[in-house]
Amino acid sequence: MRTIMIVDDEPEILEKVRSCLEDNEFDVVTALDSRQALEVLQSDEEEKNIDLILVDTHMPGTEKKSAFFPVKPNSKAKDSEISNFLEKPFTKKQLLDFVKNNL
Repeated sequence: MRTIMIVDDEPEILEKVRSCLEDNEFDVVTALDSRQALEVLQSDEEEKNIDLILVDTHMPGTEKKSAFFPVKPNSKAKDSEISNFLEKPFTKKQLLDFVKNNL
């Protein structure tokens, strides 16, 4: 089973995305901010298993539109290189298509 990490500062968004992905046979790990995400990634238990990370681009202190962009663990994405994103609000189908296309 594939594991997706979701990083978003809005608990209700985390819950909706988590629920949608779990209903479609994905394991899900959530984090409310980058610090929490790093803690999860550095833990021995989760580090090896995460296949894709969805990061909200509109976290506190940013002026961007709210969207998810995908990050593969152990890769580096520069902000200026991000062209693949899923703008909020999105449907369940759009979310699932986005995840499947980025795995």
